[in-house]
Amino acid sequence: MIGTTGSNVQQDRRAILQQFPILLGLATGLVCLGLLVAPFRSSAGLRAASFVFAFLILAFIWGKTRTFSIAVPQGGFFRASVLVWVGTVFVYCLSSNDVTTSLESWRGDVLTPVLAGLVCYNLCLTPQQVKPILLGLLVGLLILAGMVVVDPFQPVIGTHEPRYVNVGWLSTWVVLLASLLPLVWLVKWPKPSWAYAVGLVTLAALVVAAWFSANRIVWLCFGLMFGLYVVCNARVGRSLFVRLALLVVGAVVASLLFYLASTQRANAFPDAGVNGISILHQDDRLTIWREALNTIKDRPLVGYGYALEGAKMALAERFTKPEFRAVFRQAHNVVLNHAIQIGIPGALALLLLFAGLVHAFWQRCGSSADTTAIATCGLMLVAGFFLRNMTDDFFSRHAALLFGALLGLLLAVCDWRVAR
Repeated sequence: MIGTTGSNVQQDRRAILQQFPILLGLATGLVCLGLLVAPFRSSAGLRAASFVFAFLILAFIWGKTRTFSIAVPQGGFFRASVLVWVGTVFVYCLSSNDVTTSLESWRGDVLTPVLAGLVCYNLCLTPQQVKPILLGLLVGLLILAGMVVVDPFQPVIGTHEPRYVNVGWLSTWVVLLASLLPLVWLVKWPKPSWAYAVGLVTLAALVVAAWFSANRIVWLCFGLMFGLYVVCNARVGRSLFVRLALLVVGAVVASLLFYLASTQRANAFPDAGVNGISILHQDDRLTIWREALNTIKDRPLVGYGYALEGAKMALAERFTKPEFRAVFRQAHNVVLNHAIQIGIPGALALLLLFAGLVHAFWQRCGSSADTTAIATCGLMLVAGFFLRNMTDDFFSRHAALLFGALLGLLLAVCDWRVAR
């Protein structure tokens, strides 16, 4: 089980923060509140304010004790990749046609997730801070699962606007939370049975929410994440046969669920005469990606402006069909979308960011069985989120906030440098 031993620096930071239990509890509560409300409509102000005030509490403790109680995760490549991404987007915002709009999006979609990661990294120094956050995320997941069961995705109704924003955001949220599932069993709860109960409830909620979202790529994300856990995590077992068997089973189950989800989508259009396989050939993404590449070729270095209407119009105007122009206003791929908005340098900065995140967790593998298991959760988080955004772009708003917060949380737990 996860303990709390660590380096002298980490022990000093932990000791400093624990001198202020009320403030520490308040900061943890603010993080729980911000993550709890994040997946719902009209929560932008509250979720951002929660993390800002949590950071101010940490800054107050730093100033009060005059000690370096706020730290940045170790890793030169990791730090450089984050700085390059943040700085590249910022520079392009300053050169856009609407600086104010671009900077507002940069603040919400780039700066706030980085702040969330920094807060969680410095706050989650013991299981006492991690467990409330996990439970808060579980409550939010159960609410989302209940809402999508009551009001599932309706592909034949283009104007459908559920209270959980939409199924794209919901399925992305589910993929992000799935990376924490092993952590639920590794954290030391008051009773061992609690870990199994929380884990099983979480697993059930993830599967239910994913199924009723009618999203297909989510099952491939789950398959990839499960495969990473089997390959990288020594807890699975040292037998090569067992690992290969688990990989085959995971791939078969993920493929089957992908097919069933495609069949479910096909059944919603009985007049089209398609099934779970033929509907894939009618997917419009190849057309969107082709026109996205052509859009990038026109302005490969400067782009059309970060988070601006001009970037959406530049792509939409390439379609001759009116129905395409009205719907396809983004590239349905996070890398292509960044290239359209802030040019190829912006897309490269994004790829560098994900490479830095992978490297950060990969470096933390091998210290101990527990550390490797948590670092593998980080690899699952980054890989699952990246794959989810290869067929759409949800690297913004509350999904980016959750991504940043979970990165900070998992890096913090890894850096406890624990042993079984």
